Amino acid sequence: MNRKLLISAFAALIWADAARADNCTVSPMNFNSHIANVEAEMTIKAGKGCGFGLNGIQGAINEAVIVQKPKVGLAGVQGLTPFYVAKPGYKGADEFSYAIIGTDQYGGLMRVTTKLKVTVVP
Repeated sequence: MNRKLLISAFAALIWADAARADNCTVSPMNFNSHIANVEAEMTIKAGKGCGFGLNGIQGAINEAVIVQKPKVGLAGVQGLTPFYVAKPGYKGADEFSYAIIGTDQYGGLMRVTTKLKVTVVP
């Protein structure tokens, strides 16, 4: 099975499971610039998926992309919503980065890159 098909299958799993709040938590992300690099932390249960919104952004998001793939789990984007799926049976650290690209509230380029440090728990 190719990686894109696998990511699509896991994305469907996430939405079917409704990315329940008891499966994952993501720390709040704060940024005050339309060109920014931020870090956040995620805790997720092994074998579960987590999609998360992009709240508080002033401007229009045109695209969300994975810019650094995780080493253990899977990450992707469904629409404009980034998601991560933890490997079943895995316990430990992982990380990935994604970028949101668009236009800020003044019509200029917006690119915010977020590095998520992931902790997978049983």
